[in-house]
Amino acid sequence: MQKTARRYTGMLLGLAFGLYVLTGAFNFTVDPFGLFPGPEIEGFNKLKSDVDARVRMVKAYQVRAQPPAGLIVGSSRALLGVPTQHPAWPDDARPVYNLSLYGGYLYESMRYFQHALALGTVKHAVLSLDLWMFDRDWVTRPGFDEQRFLVNVDGTPNTPDALEPLRTLFAWDTLLSSLKTISRQDREDILVQYEDGSSLWRSDAGWLRAKQSHRQQFGYMERMFGSEAWQPERERRWDINDTTDPTSPIQMFRQMVRDAYAHNVYMRIVISPSHARIWEVLYAGGMWNTWENWKRALLQITLEEAAREGKPAFPIWDFSGYNTITTEEVPRDGGPMRWYTDGSHFRPAVGALMLERIYAKPSEALPDDFGKRLAPDTINKALAAIRAERARYAAAHPDEVREAGKWAIR
Repeated sequence: MQKTARRYTGMLLGLAFGLYVLTGAFNFTVDPFGLFPGPEIEGFNKLKSDVDARVRMVKAYQVRAQPPAGLIVGSSRALLGVPTQHPAWPDDARPVYNLSLYGGYLYESMRYFQHALALGTVKHAVLSLDLWMFDRDWVTRPGFDEQRFLVNVDGTPNTPDALEPLRTLFAWDTLLSSLKTISRQDREDILVQYEDGSSLWRSDAGWLRAKQSHRQQFGYMERMFGSEAWQPERERRWDINDTTDPTSPIQMFRQMVRDAYAHNVYMRIVISPSHARIWEVLYAGGMWNTWENWKRALLQITLEEAAREGKPAFPIWDFSGYNTITTEEVPRDGGPMRWYTDGSHFRPAVGALMLERIYAKPSEALPDDFGKRLAPDTINKALAAIRAERARYAAAHPDEVREAGKWAIR
């Protein structure tokens, strides 16, 4: 009896171990997160559509696999909208890696930036900024782990756990991601992630079918920003000029500028071009002055750090506000848009125009009013111009202003 029990126990343990090894081998073959060398087979595993399940781990290790010369750092706006492949990138910026994160506040951007700089290969960086990233009530998102970085927050060396990617091969959620990866290969309505960190919708038509309409997605984003991201609490949450608080994101921005100088990286700073309706939510919510003061604070820090280094200040290009691109009409008939998917996120064609502007390689498609460089002698004029443009837009688009502004908490 005891021998029989031991035999059955041994068989069960052997079966469990076999399934464990088989799971690892299957996940390694499919490689749903793009972490391992191996064949990418058309119709089987070539399109990686579930990387966001582990994106904060993936990017920490993926950027090390092919150390980049150029970086894109920012939120999902930069992730979905700024292309790594474009002629405007300088030759010595290639290859470019998109290190941007979904929903990441500035602390996460800073830590991934420090991690990439520690590789010693980065020469150029585009830092894409949005006001909401500077919320002083920031938190790190699920999946973030300090132990993955090559340096600690103070710049001292850290040794990441090199076995973490291997352990994911035997995880249940990786198996689910592998199955999703295989089953989605023929779908058009998927977001595909690439080994250069980029995330792109497989097709615009697929996106439109999945999301039903641009106008619906505009409303979703406007409601999120109006009721969550820009809630008042201005006494502390949006006091971005507090120089006494080291946990304030504005001081993290200062640290990123310092890190760029320390590693001889030429940083270009951009304020991203969300649609005009997003700025209407901000205006209706009483955040306009905060938005302007935030831009002034960014400029002041770049000037202070440049003086500290005895070097030219990193340029700040403002693509926000009301211009030829950001005032694109939002279809009421469910039709497609050229420049945007929703009010927050712009298409790579817009990101391409941004690169053309900041690297002084304009094409015929680049409008004259898209992108203004902020400077100490022109910033007040530039901010006044946006206020005037906003007044003109509001007068010409009363329905858009009313629809977007209704989401704001006053």
